[in-house]
Amino acid sequence: MLLRFDYPNGLDQVIENLISTDTVPACSTFPAIDIIENEDEMIVSADLPGVNKEDIKISFEKNLLTISGERKQIEIPEKAHVVLNEMRFRDFKRSIRFAQDLEQTKISAEMNNGVLNIILPKKATEKATEITIQ
Repeated sequence: MLLRFDYPNGLDQVIENLISTDTVPACSTFPAIDIIENEDEMIVSADLPGVNKEDIKISFEKNLLTISGERKQIEIPEKAHVVLNEMRFRDFKRSIRFAQDLEQTKISAEMNNGVLNIILPKKATEKATEITIQ
């Protein structure tokens, strides 16, 4: 059994949180991120379902990539009754520090089907030179 750590809105939510059978806590980090490293680049993928690209800000400074934005709540008709509310609507911010120098001016991003992909090219490094003894 997992205990949710988000602040309850009332006694009914406290009880629901105690008996929840969820396998992932409600306070899990949003957005979920994957990082893939290739020989020439780093690729950061962020899972952002329901977030418009206009509501996302990406910044990169001193090898720190920051993804921030807002997941907005859908409009609920005035006379409608919410039966179940599991989707979390809030501001979000994730930062990742890279140990390796990256080409800041060549970073690109694209969003497709709720997945944000950020491509961070690595800086070219000088290859070791073999020196022969004469």
